[in-house]
Amino acid sequence: MKPKTRGRPRYDETDNSATETFLKMAADGLDRSESIALWVQLKNRILDAIDAQTLLPQSRLPSEQAICDIFDVSKPVVRAALSALAADGHVIKMPRKGMFIAPTRRDVDFMTSNLGVFGDLTAKGHLVTVKTFEFYRDAPSDIEQQVFGLPREGSVVRITRVYYSDGKPITLTHISLPGHKVPGMEKLDIDNRSVFQTIKEQYGLTVKRAERWFTAAMPDAEATERMGVAANTPLISIESIAYDYEGGPLEYYRAFYNSAVASIHVRVES
Repeated sequence: MKPKTRGRPRYDETDNSATETFLKMAADGLDRSESIALWVQLKNRILDAIDAQTLLPQSRLPSEQAICDIFDVSKPVVRAALSALAADGHVIKMPRKGMFIAPTRRDVDFMTSNLGVFGDLTAKGHLVTVKTFEFYRDAPSDIEQQVFGLPREGSVVRITRVYYSDGKPITLTHISLPGHKVPGMEKLDIDNRSVFQTIKEQYGLTVKRAERWFTAAMPDAEATERMGVAANTPLISIESIAYDYEGGPLEYYRAFYNSAVASIHVRVES
């Protein structure tokens, strides 16, 4: 009988089921008529399988060449997809052994993780709806220039929206994205869609970390009207800067959050 291992998980087992999963994933092929790059489609296809647990944690992926053959794509496409997954922490490269699905991450709330409001509440089983008031491209303000390091002639995409949890307005959010990283985004349909999910699918961009600041605040006129709260309702004011895996700022937002609809949960572990 083999002794039980302790400490680090084992990554030395060949997992034939992963190859079978890849063959099933490739049954429909990648859409070469789509505007979304092939490597982004491949990355999202693998990520969906990880989320659905058809690719299990610590299972070994097929080789680069095998994935090329399965999906009928070039090595640069496969390498770009796998590199992005590795940068996001979804797969692990082991020298001389291959690439493996990373161990399952612990779930945390959006206030202390890289999830957005939409993704966090949806994952918890809430019905999330969104009303978008503004969605356009414009010249950057002074604060946007500073946050994103943009020249005066640069641009940003701005989104103003209210998120509803089970029909109750929970947050009014003003979002800014650096225009050069999301070309043409203002032409997309984002109704009732997560901003993070949209930029992941369209541009292959994901958030590695975010810095957030919280202060107690009373709602301004815009918040009282769009969130339907009284002027004397105490809210939480949030300012956030999210960064991509290259360390560049990807999203800046300011928000009013109504903790009477959903409390803020912070988990601390040592």
